[in-house]
Amino acid sequence: MSQAMIKLLKRVILLVCVGFVVSQMLPSLADQLTPDPTVESAPAVASPSPTSSESASPSPSPSSSAEPSPDITYLESESPTAKAKIIDSASLFFKTPNSLQVDPRAKSVRMDSFALGGAEIVLVCANSNRANISLSAASDILVNGEGTRSLIISGSAPKVLSALTAGHGLTLNSQSRISEVTLTFQVSAVNKPSIDPDLCVPSQITRPVAISALGVDLGIVKAPVNMGKK
Repeated sequence: MSQAMIKLLKRVILLVCVGFVVSQMLPSLADQLTPDPTVESAPAVASPSPTSSESASPSPSPSSSAEPSPDITYLESESPTAKAKIIDSASLFFKTPNSLQVDPRAKSVRMDSFALGGAEIVLVCANSNRANISLSAASDILVNGEGTRSLIISGSAPKVLSALTAGHGLTLNSQSRISEVTLTFQVSAVNKPSIDPDLCVPSQITRPVAISALGVDLGIVKAPVNMGKK
């Protein structure tokens, strides 16, 4: 066999081997070059997140559904629980005798000479040094300390005046002689009836009454009486 034929045969064998190798490599190379269809899959459409029933249809809270209550601020004079207090009253007046004379042996005395007015509601405090104070009658007024040395009465001015003057009026009783007893009245105008002793002092009007015994004036000159025969 000639050298030319040998070379040709070698080339043919080489080409066959190369072709075989290439035929084996092409499928794997094609797999690597071909994109994976699962990698480029269409993106999933995001489903809207479920909303809670409260956000979808919020139920009104009790405070929002209920009618709003009005914010009312009561004035002290309007509130039924407001504390009683002394109020200004330029027209308030209270009159009674400054002194009383009694029998030296007396253990009680009655007073019914009073004048009171100039205010719608009044507070009258009566205090004695050693005599108990009482009323003959009391209607539609507040009374505290009946039969003690400190009497408090409060109400409308006409009702209080009626209590001071009705029947025997104001009566003072002492275990010993009533003479030299002192009585002090303290009167004020108030916004509502009250028997609070803290309202007695200071008062708008203060009236002291002195009780003294009747006596014979040493300056009296008695006329002589002739007892001779006619």
